[in-house]
Amino acid sequence: MNTNPPAPVTLRTLPWVLLAVAAFVFLAPNIDFAADLRWHDSQRFAQLALLAVVVFSLAWPGAARSLADTWALLPCWGRIALQGAFVLGFASGLLAPLPRWALLEWGQLWLLLIVVLGIAAQYRHFGRRLDQPLVLLFFATATAYAISAGSVYVVMLLVGPVYGQIFDVRELYVSFSNVRFFGHIQTMLLPFLLVPAMWWGRTRWQRIFLWSVPAIWWMLAVGSGTRGTWCALLVGVIAAWVYGGQVGRRWIKWQLGGLLSGVLCYAVFIWAVPQLLEQPVGFLHRTGDILSLSLREVLWITALDFAVQHPWLGIGPMHYAYFATRVAAHPHNAVLQWLAEWGIPAALLLTAVCAVAGLAFAGHVRRTVAEVGDRQALVLVALLAALAGAAAQAMVDGVLVMPVSQTLLVLLCGWAIGIYFAARTVRSSNMQHVILTAVTVIAAAAVAYGVAPEIGRIAEREKSYLAAHPPDTPLFPRFWTQGWISE
Repeated sequence: MNTNPPAPVTLRTLPWVLLAVAAFVFLAPNIDFAADLRWHDSQRFAQLALLAVVVFSLAWPGAARSLADTWALLPCWGRIALQGAFVLGFASGLLAPLPRWALLEWGQLWLLLIVVLGIAAQYRHFGRRLDQPLVLLFFATATAYAISAGSVYVVMLLVGPVYGQIFDVRELYVSFSNVRFFGHIQTMLLPFLLVPAMWWGRTRWQRIFLWSVPAIWWMLAVGSGTRGTWCALLVGVIAAWVYGGQVGRRWIKWQLGGLLSGVLCYAVFIWAVPQLLEQPVGFLHRTGDILSLSLREVLWITALDFAVQHPWLGIGPMHYAYFATRVAAHPHNAVLQWLAEWGIPAALLLTAVCAVAGLAFAGHVRRTVAEVGDRQALVLVALLAALAGAAAQAMVDGVLVMPVSQTLLVLLCGWAIGIYFAARTVRSSNMQHVILTAVTVIAAAAVAYGVAPEIGRIAEREKSYLAAHPPDTPLFPRFWTQGWISE
């Protein structure tokens, strides 16, 4: 482990990238950035603002160099695989029917990779001092969301009967255009929400407060009917059991306690209280179709067809939303999305990098969880569970598509890379520095060029689409809420 003394904090060395990402993670689920836009679109604009801040922060002296140094820490084969995949993705974007849209997504993914490297670099600089603030960030985000959901709950109970409205459980999931999008966030935050109670729950009032927020979030998980979240949380528990040692098993017991408290809260607040008040309840139960794929088989078969028809470069980044005409604007599977849109070679490279990186971090957790202090061990287990769950959910849902889940996953990945390489140092070459900077500038230009024509006409795009389709036609999100793309 890294035994060097902690570096001093100055204005120049403040973790600006991490602070910007943390601000987004806290605000995006809790603040409406643009009241005249749908949640998905307002969160996308906020994400674009975040990426702009990160790009401009690279002009700060030493920022780009530290990022390039972190890039140089990656195994040679991993750097080659990522470079090869993005070169193929760029070629695919240039040859796609709508290059502006294709290069927009290509550029966005590259900038998200830059954010990952930036977070990893700043963790390597500050070390374990960032673990506690990050856990507190997640707890604060969940607390603010729980307060919002609780406010809606009270309003529905008090005002609903006056206007003859039912108690609609769907209304509790504020700030997201779809309940499933909140499910992505639950997968990545729930593993951390009981960690403060495990650290500081000494007195009765401390335990009540520190348990109340996870209990509410588990209640929301129980009521959401989001099967992907439950599968993802189970995968996270399995990862903690296999790689987390005794600390992992203790973490699992606390998570089971959180689940039971959530079930109890659901029984009391969602079922019993409205019943006592004789208020009809609109549930989100999925028991009737718990084994169905909800038309995902159509999405997956369509993606495989695209991959077979265009094996080398795919149909172009984001172009599932151009060629596919029904069900959804993305295939609800990260690997199939890469296969269909980026081509088989790029998809294999990206999948290999993700799989090997995940297994490497899991091995690191298993080797070190018994050697570090209890607090850091809990962070390692929770981080592994969150990443494993997110990877599993990305196989059945749009974790890699939605703005909040994209950014939160970037934060988790950067955190994990920073931990893994905390004790290693390397100096990047001038060529690596120049290439990384040049590609980042190109990616930023691609994103700006892709977004500029849409500014000011997002609502118009949605109205035009809805006017051309039958009433009650839903919107299918991709980059924007109206996810289908055209010139």
